[in-house]
Amino acid sequence: MTFKYDVVVAGHICLDITPTFAIASKGDIAEIFQPGKLLKVGNAVLGTGGAVSNTGIALSKLGLTVSYMSSVGQDEFGEIIIEKMAEYGNVKGFFRNEEVGSSYSVILALPAIDRIILHNPGCNDYFTAENINWEIVSSARLFHLGYPPIMRSLYADDGVEMASILRKVRSLGVATSVDMALPDPNSEAGLINWEEWFKNVLPHVDLFMPSIEEMLLLTDRNRWQQLRGEKGDFVDFVPIVTYREIADNLLELGCRVVMLKAGRRGMYMKTGQSDKIAQVRLFTQNDCDAWTDRELWGASYLVEDIQSATGAGDSAAAGVLAAILRGKSVEETLQFGNCLGYQNLMALDTVSGIGTHEDTESLLKDLTSAPVDFLDDRWSRTSSKGIWERRS
Repeated sequence: MTFKYDVVVAGHICLDITPTFAIASKGDIAEIFQPGKLLKVGNAVLGTGGAVSNTGIALSKLGLTVSYMSSVGQDEFGEIIIEKMAEYGNVKGFFRNEEVGSSYSVILALPAIDRIILHNPGCNDYFTAENINWEIVSSARLFHLGYPPIMRSLYADDGVEMASILRKVRSLGVATSVDMALPDPNSEAGLINWEEWFKNVLPHVDLFMPSIEEMLLLTDRNRWQQLRGEKGDFVDFVPIVTYREIADNLLELGCRVVMLKAGRRGMYMKTGQSDKIAQVRLFTQNDCDAWTDRELWGASYLVEDIQSATGAGDSAAAGVLAAILRGKSVEETLQFGNCLGYQNLMALDTVSGIGTHEDTESLLKDLTSAPVDFLDDRWSRTSSKGIWERRS
Protein backbone atom coordinates (compact mmCIF):
# COMPACT_ATOMS: atom_id res chain seq x y z
CA MET A 1 0.00 0.00 0.00
CA THR A 2 1.22 3.48 -0.88
CA PHE A 3 0.91 6.11 1.83
CA LYS A 4 0.68 9.82 1.07
CA TYR A 5 1.97 10.81 4.52
CA ASP A 6 4.33 9.21 6.97
CA VAL A 7 2.59 10.83 9.90
CA VAL A 8 -0.34 13.02 10.86
CA VAL A 9 0.55 15.17 13.88
CA ALA A 10 -2.56 16.29 15.73
CA GLY A 11 -3.53 17.99 18.97
CA HIS A 12 -2.43 21.18 20.67
CA ILE A 13 -1.07 24.21 18.82
CA CYS A 14 -0.75 27.87 19.76
CA LEU A 15 0.96 31.09 18.77
CA ASP A 16 3.81 32.05 21.08
CA ILE A 17 4.41 35.78 21.52
CA THR A 18 7.72 36.40 23.23
CA PRO A 19 8.85 39.99 23.88
CA THR A 20 12.60 40.37 24.25
CA PHE A 21 14.18 42.14 27.21
CA ALA A 22 17.15 44.23 26.13
CA ILE A 23 18.76 44.47 29.58
CA ALA A 24 18.89 42.24 32.59
CA SER A 25 16.04 43.06 34.96
CA LYS A 26 16.96 43.80 38.54
CA GLY A 27 14.82 43.20 41.59
CA ASP A 28 12.14 40.65 42.28
CA ILE A 29 9.14 39.99 40.09
CA ALA A 30 6.81 42.19 42.14
CA GLU A 31 9.10 45.19 41.64
CA ILE A 32 9.40 44.59 37.90
CA PHE A 33 5.67 44.27 37.21
CA GLN A 34 4.27 47.12 39.24
CA PRO A 35 0.76 48.40 38.36
CA GLY A 36 0.92 51.53 36.22
CA LYS A 37 4.58 51.02 35.34
CA LEU A 38 5.86 51.21 31.75
CA LEU A 39 8.34 48.39 31.16
CA LYS A 40 10.38 48.84 28.00
CA VAL A 41 10.91 45.70 25.90
CA GLY A 42 12.49 44.85 22.57
CA ASN A 43 11.01 43.29 19.46
CA ALA A 44 8.56 40.42 19.93
CA VAL A 45 9.29 36.98 18.50
CA LEU A 46 6.30 35.21 16.97
CA GLY A 47 6.46 31.43 16.73
CA THR A 48 4.24 28.41 16.84
CA GLY A 49 4.18 26.24 19.95
CA GLY A 50 2.55 23.07 21.23
CA ALA A 51 2.96 19.43 20.24
CA VAL A 52 1.72 19.87 16.67
CA SER A 53 4.37 22.48 16.02
CA ASN A 54 7.28 21.14 18.07
CA THR A 55 7.02 17.46 17.18
CA GLY A 56 5.62 17.98 13.69
CA ILE A 57 8.28 20.41 12.49
CA ALA A 58 11.04 18.20 13.91
CA LEU A 59 9.64 15.22 11.97
CA SER A 60 9.52 17.33 8.82
CA LYS A 61 13.12 18.45 9.26
CA LEU A 62 14.06 14.78 9.61
CA GLY A 63 12.74 14.23 6.08
CA LEU A 64 9.34 12.68 6.79
CA THR A 65 6.12 13.70 5.04
CA VAL A 66 3.88 15.35 7.64
CA SER A 67 0.28 16.52 7.69
CA TYR A 68 -0.89 18.76 10.55
CA MET A 69 -4.27 18.45 12.20
CA SER A 70 -5.42 20.95 14.80
CA SER A 71 -7.91 23.76 15.37
CA VAL A 72 -7.36 27.50 15.00
CA GLY A 73 -9.79 30.41 14.97
CA GLN A 74 -10.98 32.54 12.08
CA ASP A 75 -8.63 35.28 13.24
CA GLU A 76 -5.22 36.79 12.50
CA PHE A 77 -3.48 34.47 14.95
CA GLY A 78 -4.93 31.51 13.07
CA GLU A 79 -3.66 32.89 9.76
CA ILE A 80 -0.16 33.32 11.21
CA ILE A 81 -0.13 29.78 12.63
CA ILE A 82 -1.21 28.19 9.35
CA GLU A 83 1.23 30.29 7.32
CA LYS A 84 4.16 29.30 9.52
CA MET A 85 3.22 25.60 9.61
CA ALA A 86 2.77 25.46 5.82
CA GLU A 87 6.56 25.74 5.48
CA TYR A 88 6.89 22.26 6.99
CA GLY A 89 4.07 20.16 5.61
CA ASN A 90 0.42 19.87 4.66
CA VAL A 91 -1.94 22.23 6.52
CA LYS A 92 -5.22 21.17 4.89
CA GLY A 93 -6.07 19.32 8.10
CA PHE A 94 -6.38 22.53 10.13
CA PHE A 95 -9.96 23.17 11.25
CA ARG A 96 -11.05 26.82 11.37
CA ASN A 97 -13.27 27.41 14.40
CA GLU A 98 -15.69 30.28 13.69
CA GLU A 99 -16.84 30.68 17.29
CA VAL A 100 -13.66 30.40 19.40
CA GLY A 101 -10.35 32.18 18.82
CA SER A 102 -6.90 30.70 18.29
CA SER A 103 -4.80 29.63 21.25
CA TYR A 104 -1.89 31.87 22.15
CA SER A 105 0.74 32.33 24.84
CA VAL A 106 2.53 35.48 25.95
CA ILE A 107 5.89 34.30 27.25
CA LEU A 108 7.65 36.65 29.67
CA ALA A 109 11.20 35.32 29.70
CA LEU A 110 13.16 37.82 31.77
CA PRO A 111 16.89 37.22 32.17
CA ALA A 112 17.74 35.36 35.40
CA ILE A 113 14.04 34.87 36.23
CA ASP A 114 11.98 31.76 35.46
CA ARG A 115 9.48 32.22 32.63
CA ILE A 116 5.97 33.47 33.20
CA ILE A 117 3.50 32.18 30.59
CA LEU A 118 0.11 33.77 30.01
CA HIS A 119 -1.81 31.10 28.09
CA ASN A 120 -5.18 31.13 26.37
CA PRO A 121 -6.17 27.57 25.31
CA GLY A 122 -8.60 28.96 22.74
CA CYS A 123 -10.14 26.42 20.39
CA ASN A 124 -7.75 23.67 21.54
CA ASP A 125 -10.34 23.03 24.24
CA TYR A 126 -12.95 22.23 21.58
CA PHE A 127 -10.99 19.90 19.30
CA THR A 128 -13.06 16.78 18.54
CA ALA A 129 -13.40 13.97 15.99
CA GLU A 130 -15.59 16.30 13.91
CA ASN A 131 -12.59 18.57 13.36
CA ILE A 132 -10.48 15.77 11.87
CA ASN A 133 -9.96 15.23 8.14
CA TRP A 134 -10.37 11.47 8.04
CA GLU A 135 -9.40 11.19 4.39
CA ILE A 136 -5.95 12.54 5.25
CA VAL A 137 -5.67 10.27 8.30
CA SER A 138 -6.47 7.19 6.22
CA SER A 139 -3.57 8.02 3.88
CA ALA A 140 -0.96 8.09 6.67
CA ARG A 141 1.10 5.40 8.38
CA LEU A 142 0.93 6.96 11.85
CA PHE A 143 -1.37 9.30 13.76
CA HIS A 144 0.38 11.14 16.61
CA LEU A 145 -1.65 13.19 19.09
CA GLY A 146 -0.04 15.49 21.64
CA TYR A 147 -1.07 17.25 24.86
CA PRO A 148 -4.54 15.87 25.71
CA PRO A 149 -4.15 16.98 29.38
CA ILE A 150 -4.41 20.61 28.24
CA MET A 151 -7.22 20.09 25.69
CA ARG A 152 -10.50 19.99 27.58
CA SER A 153 -12.48 18.06 24.98
CA LEU A 154 -9.90 15.28 25.14
CA TYR A 155 -9.53 14.93 28.92
CA ALA A 156 -13.16 15.55 29.95
CA ASP A 157 -15.68 12.74 30.51
CA ASP A 158 -12.93 10.21 31.28
CA GLY A 159 -11.44 10.59 27.80
CA VAL A 160 -14.49 9.38 25.85
CA GLU A 161 -13.77 11.71 22.90
CA MET A 162 -10.05 10.89 22.93
CA ALA A 163 -10.80 7.16 22.89
CA SER A 164 -13.31 7.62 20.07
CA ILE A 165 -10.74 9.41 17.90
CA LEU A 166 -8.03 6.81 18.44
CA ARG A 167 -10.43 3.90 17.98
CA LYS A 168 -11.44 5.23 14.57
CA VAL A 169 -7.81 5.88 13.58
CA ARG A 170 -6.86 2.27 14.33
CA SER A 171 -9.94 1.00 12.47
CA LEU A 172 -8.46 2.67 9.37
CA GLY A 173 -5.30 0.57 9.75
CA VAL A 174 -3.22 3.52 11.01
CA ALA A 175 -0.89 3.20 14.01
CA THR A 176 -1.36 5.56 16.96
CA SER A 177 0.98 7.37 19.33
CA VAL A 178 0.23 9.77 22.17
CA ASP A 179 2.38 12.30 24.01
CA MET A 180 1.18 13.98 27.19
CA ALA A 181 1.66 17.33 28.93
CA LEU A 182 1.91 18.46 32.54
CA PRO A 183 -1.33 20.24 33.49
CA ASP A 184 -1.66 22.78 36.28
CA PRO A 185 -2.02 20.49 39.34
CA ASN A 186 -4.86 22.63 40.71
CA SER A 187 -6.75 23.00 37.46
CA GLU A 188 -9.70 20.90 36.34
CA ALA A 189 -7.34 18.68 34.34
CA GLY A 190 -4.99 18.29 37.27
CA LEU A 191 -7.78 17.09 39.54
CA ILE A 192 -9.78 14.65 37.39
CA ASN A 193 -9.70 10.87 37.81
CA TRP A 194 -6.97 9.96 35.35
CA GLU A 195 -7.18 6.26 36.16
CA GLU A 196 -10.52 6.08 34.35
CA TRP A 197 -9.09 8.12 31.46
CA PHE A 198 -6.24 5.65 31.02
CA LYS A 199 -8.65 2.69 31.12
CA ASN A 200 -10.69 4.20 28.30
CA VAL A 201 -7.88 5.54 26.12
CA LEU A 202 -4.88 3.20 26.36
CA PRO A 203 -6.43 0.19 24.60
CA HIS A 204 -6.32 2.35 21.44
CA VAL A 205 -2.71 3.55 21.85
CA ASP A 206 0.21 1.76 20.20
CA LEU A 207 3.05 4.02 21.39
CA PHE A 208 2.64 5.96 24.64
CA MET A 209 5.32 8.57 25.41
CA PRO A 210 4.67 10.66 28.55
CA SER A 211 7.33 11.95 30.91
CA ILE A 212 7.91 10.33 34.29
CA GLU A 213 6.80 13.53 36.05
CA GLU A 214 3.55 13.66 34.08
CA MET A 215 2.76 10.08 34.99
CA LEU A 216 3.48 10.56 38.68
CA LEU A 217 1.26 13.64 38.86
CA LEU A 218 -1.58 11.86 37.06
CA THR A 219 -1.32 8.52 38.88
CA ASP A 220 0.26 9.18 42.30
CA ARG A 221 -0.27 12.81 43.28
CA ASN A 222 1.02 12.41 46.85
CA ARG A 223 4.28 10.94 45.66
CA TRP A 224 4.58 13.62 42.99
CA GLN A 225 4.19 16.34 45.64
CA GLN A 226 6.79 14.69 47.84
CA LEU A 227 9.34 14.53 45.03
CA ARG A 228 8.59 18.09 43.93
CA GLY A 229 9.55 19.17 47.42
CA GLU A 230 13.11 17.87 46.98
CA LYS A 231 15.82 20.35 46.10
CA GLY A 232 17.18 19.59 42.65
CA ASP A 233 16.00 18.05 39.38
CA PHE A 234 12.77 16.07 39.78
CA VAL A 235 14.03 13.05 37.82
CA ASP A 236 17.01 12.62 40.12
CA PHE A 237 14.71 11.52 42.94
CA VAL A 238 12.52 9.01 41.09
CA PRO A 239 13.59 5.41 41.90
CA ILE A 240 14.20 3.24 38.85
CA VAL A 241 11.72 0.67 40.10
CA THR A 242 9.01 3.33 39.76
CA TYR A 243 9.46 3.40 35.99
CA ARG A 244 8.81 -0.34 35.78
CA GLU A 245 5.78 -0.14 38.06
CA ILE A 246 4.21 2.63 35.99
CA ALA A 247 5.03 0.95 32.66
CA ASP A 248 3.64 -2.42 33.78
CA ASN A 249 0.38 -0.74 34.76
CA LEU A 250 0.12 1.14 31.45
CA LEU A 251 0.80 -2.01 29.43
CA GLU A 252 -1.79 -3.90 31.43
CA LEU A 253 -4.32 -1.18 30.64
CA GLY A 254 -3.85 -1.80 26.94
CA CYS A 255 -1.09 0.17 25.19
CA ARG A 256 1.63 -1.72 23.33
CA VAL A 257 4.85 0.24 23.92
CA VAL A 258 5.62 2.62 26.81
CA MET A 259 8.40 5.19 26.74
CA LEU A 260 8.89 7.34 29.82
CA LYS A 261 10.95 10.47 29.18
CA ALA A 262 13.28 11.31 32.04
CA GLY A 263 14.94 14.61 31.12
CA ARG A 264 18.69 14.64 31.59
CA ARG A 265 18.67 10.97 32.61
CA GLY A 266 17.35 9.85 29.23
CA MET A 267 14.48 7.56 28.37
CA TYR A 268 13.00 4.32 29.67
CA MET A 269 11.20 1.82 27.42
CA LYS A 270 9.10 -1.24 28.14
CA THR A 271 7.25 -3.21 25.47
CA GLY A 272 4.34 -5.64 25.55
CA GLN A 273 4.09 -9.33 24.81
CA SER A 274 4.04 -10.70 21.25
CA ASP A 275 0.26 -10.60 20.85
CA LYS A 276 0.21 -6.87 21.67
CA ILE A 277 3.24 -5.95 19.56
CA ALA A 278 1.75 -7.78 16.58
CA GLN A 279 -1.12 -5.25 16.68
CA VAL A 280 1.19 -2.33 15.84
CA ARG A 281 0.72 -1.76 12.10
CA LEU A 282 4.15 -0.15 11.74
CA PHE A 283 6.02 -3.34 12.64
CA THR A 284 6.96 -6.19 10.30
CA GLN A 285 7.22 -9.73 11.66
CA ASN A 286 10.94 -9.27 12.25
CA ASP A 287 10.21 -6.01 14.06
CA CYS A 288 7.64 -7.75 16.24
CA ASP A 289 10.16 -10.34 17.36
CA ALA A 290 12.73 -7.65 18.20
CA TRP A 291 10.24 -5.40 20.00
CA THR A 292 8.51 -8.06 22.11
CA ASP A 293 8.94 -8.05 25.90
CA ARG A 294 11.89 -5.63 26.12
CA GLU A 295 12.95 -3.32 28.94
CA LEU A 296 15.60 -0.78 27.99
CA TRP A 297 17.17 2.42 29.22
CA GLY A 298 18.57 4.95 26.77
CA ALA A 299 21.09 7.30 28.35
CA SER A 300 20.91 10.96 27.43
CA TYR A 301 23.85 12.70 25.76
CA LEU A 302 26.09 15.15 27.57
CA VAL A 303 25.46 18.81 26.74
CA GLU A 304 28.10 21.41 27.57
CA ASP A 305 25.98 24.54 27.09
CA ILE A 306 22.19 24.20 27.32
CA GLN A 307 20.45 27.09 25.56
CA SER A 308 16.87 26.12 26.41
CA ALA A 309 14.98 22.97 27.38
CA THR A 310 11.64 24.19 26.00
CA GLY A 311 10.19 21.51 23.73
CA ALA A 312 12.91 18.94 24.45
CA GLY A 313 10.33 16.26 25.23
CA ASP A 314 8.48 16.97 21.98
CA SER A 315 11.74 16.73 20.05
CA ALA A 316 12.58 13.42 21.74
CA ALA A 317 9.16 12.11 20.72
CA ALA A 318 9.89 13.13 17.13
CA GLY A 319 13.19 11.26 17.22
CA VAL A 320 11.48 8.10 18.47
CA LEU A 321 8.74 8.27 15.85
CA ALA A 322 11.16 9.03 13.00
CA ALA A 323 13.30 6.03 13.93
CA ILE A 324 10.30 3.70 14.05
CA LEU A 325 8.92 5.01 10.77
CA ARG A 326 12.30 4.37 9.15
CA GLY A 327 12.41 0.80 10.51
CA LYS A 328 15.29 1.28 12.92
CA SER A 329 15.99 -1.12 15.76
CA VAL A 330 14.71 -0.76 19.30
CA GLU A 331 18.12 0.43 20.45
CA GLU A 332 18.47 2.93 17.61
CA THR A 333 15.00 4.26 18.39
CA LEU A 334 16.08 5.23 21.90
CA GLN A 335 19.30 6.74 20.56
CA PHE A 336 17.37 8.85 18.05
CA GLY A 337 14.96 10.03 20.70
CA ASN A 338 17.74 11.16 23.00
CA CYS A 339 19.69 12.71 20.12
CA LEU A 340 16.71 14.87 19.08
CA GLY A 341 16.36 15.94 22.70
CA TYR A 342 20.06 16.85 22.67
CA GLN A 343 19.68 18.90 19.48
CA ASN A 344 16.75 20.77 20.99
CA LEU A 345 18.86 21.85 23.97
CA MET A 346 21.39 23.50 21.65
CA ALA A 347 19.00 26.28 20.53
CA LEU A 348 16.90 28.95 22.24
CA ASP A 349 13.71 27.99 20.42
CA THR A 350 12.05 24.60 20.02
CA VAL A 351 13.05 23.59 16.47
CA SER A 352 15.98 25.54 14.98
CA GLY A 353 18.51 23.17 16.57
CA ILE A 354 17.00 20.12 14.86
CA GLY A 355 18.98 18.81 11.90
CA THR A 356 18.22 16.39 9.09
CA HIS A 357 18.13 12.61 9.37
CA GLU A 358 21.66 12.48 8.00
CA ASP A 359 22.80 15.17 10.46
CA THR A 360 21.39 13.14 13.31
CA GLU A 361 23.05 9.90 12.26
CA SER A 362 26.37 11.69 11.91
CA LEU A 363 25.98 13.43 15.27
CA LEU A 364 25.25 10.14 17.03
CA LYS A 365 28.72 8.88 16.15
CA ASP A 366 30.39 11.62 18.19
CA LEU A 367 28.09 12.17 21.16
CA THR A 368 29.06 11.07 24.66
CA SER A 369 26.47 9.22 26.71
CA ALA A 370 25.70 10.51 30.20
CA PRO A 371 26.51 8.18 33.11
CA VAL A 372 23.77 5.85 34.34
CA ASP A 373 24.96 5.21 37.88
CA PHE A 374 21.32 5.25 38.99
CA LEU A 375 20.74 1.82 37.37
CA ASP A 376 21.18 -1.24 39.60
CA ASP A 377 23.11 -4.43 38.86
CA ARG A 378 20.13 -6.02 37.09
CA TRP A 379 20.83 -3.77 34.13
CA SER A 380 23.47 -4.72 31.55
CA ARG A 381 25.19 -2.61 28.92
CA THR A 382 24.27 -3.61 25.36
CA SER A 383 26.46 -3.38 22.26
CA SER A 384 24.63 -0.18 21.30
CA LYS A 385 26.15 3.02 22.67
CA GLY A 386 24.29 4.37 25.68
CA ILE A 387 21.70 1.58 25.73
CA TRP A 388 21.17 -0.65 28.76
CA GLU A 389 18.80 -3.60 29.13
CA ARG A 390 17.18 -5.20 32.14
CA ARG A 391 16.64 -8.92 31.87
CA SER A 392 14.05 -10.74 33.95
